[in-house]
Amino acid sequence: MDGNPWFVVEDPEEDGEEPWDFDARELAFIEALQTRAASWRVDLAHSGVGRPEDDSSLMVWVSLSDGQPRLVLGDRAAHFYGTHVRAGSVRDQLFNLDETPASGFFRASGPVEQLAERCAAWFEAILTRPVLRMEWLSAEKVYATGWIFADTAQPLGGSRDHTLTPTSRWNRRTPHSRHHRCTLIRGDAEPQPELHAHLCPYGPRRR
Repeated sequence: MDGNPWFVVEDPEEDGEEPWDFDARELAFIEALQTRAASWRVDLAHSGVGRPEDDSSLMVWVSLSDGQPRLVLGDRAAHFYGTHVRAGSVRDQLFNLDETPASGFFRASGPVEQLAERCAAWFEAILTRPVLRMEWLSAEKVYATGWIFADTAQPLGGSRDHTLTPTSRWNRRTPHSRHHRCTLIRGDAEPQPELHAHLCPYGPRRR
């Protein structure tokens, strides 16, 4: 679909690779998903269409990332098999799925249009969730960063600079101390003009 940034089918022949061999059901699934995604009112995220290495399915995915720095916080993918889909959080570079209930994994069967609608609604729900970047400072420099879904405080990842880390205790994911600042990087809520963003679960309680 011209002008639609979601689930664009790239031409592999431009990179000297074999063209896609999508069948009629797969093409219908892609078109239905693109049509549904065109109506989304969410911040843009990277999305793609392809196949896993074993060519067992049509695969569509969305990547959550932090633009500053550009860092992928996690991929969500749906594998389409013609009459059913499997969808969930990507757990490795081969786009295998985490099949635990906590990851949001699901299976669904049905007509192509119904499966595309189910997957589109799932992707949209993920993309509307607020994502928060938390930062810890030492000597005015960021020594640790953590990312969470701000609606549930579910962690999305973390990093630290060992050369700047103070000598205080450190948890494997985040420091024990309260973070110094946070920024809402996704979601439709506006951060407040104060130390903590409006949806920050560690900020001052609001009565």
